[in-house]
Amino acid sequence: MFVNNFDLTSALLFEPRKAFAEIDARPRFWFPLLVVLVITVVTAVWYRSVVDLEWVADRQIRSSVSSFGVKLTEAQIEESVRRTVDNKTLGMVSTVLATPIVIVAIGLLGALYMMLAGRITGVKRSFRQWFSFTWWVSLPVSVLSMLAAAFVLLSATTTQIDQAELKPLSLNALFLQKAFGEPGYSLFSNIDLIQLFGLYLSIVGVRLWSGRSWLFSSIFALLPYALIYGIWAYFSLRQT
Repeated sequence: MFVNNFDLTSALLFEPRKAFAEIDARPRFWFPLLVVLVITVVTAVWYRSVVDLEWVADRQIRSSVSSFGVKLTEAQIEESVRRTVDNKTLGMVSTVLATPIVIVAIGLLGALYMMLAGRITGVKRSFRQWFSFTWWVSLPVSVLSMLAAAFVLLSATTTQIDQAELKPLSLNALFLQKAFGEPGYSLFSNIDLIQLFGLYLSIVGVRLWSGRSWLFSSIFALLPYALIYGIWAYFSLRQT
């Protein structure tokens, strides 16, 4: 039995079997949920407070235009950028308010998927157990991602920091070196080693809870990501 949440967090990294057994027996989620929300909001606010917002807005709009085939003139792009810069405070408030809603919604959907998939495949756990599972797996990923982003922001020598650069361990940064605007840039810049570690944790947890094979556990845990990233790859790799 773990005496506190910090013991359980440590066990996820070094003794996952014990950690998932504890989560299974005593599902609790408030601690990891709140920590993930705070970390995510703080990182987002920090980034927006130091970055050249006009530069970032221009890149994001142009990337969306290229990826999804949206037809915008230069004047329309400039107007969209201007509105973003003029409403900087509103944008910051929206980030603080909307980010927790989006993060919790993603957690709810993830837990719902796992509960339904578990019922279909015979891995019977309650929604509370899967909801707890989701947030505890997210906790170390969020902490490590924040540390990586903090390193980038603290060591930056310019305010023109692309959001993708907050992931210095991404596949693009480490291996592919694609430039902004090239096909696959957004996709490979958002898949990093920390995220892959989180997926590995999910597979380990499913395997321990189900008692099934690595193949079964991998398909169970990765199916939603395969669908999401498959769609993302379709748009990102055809970008011109």
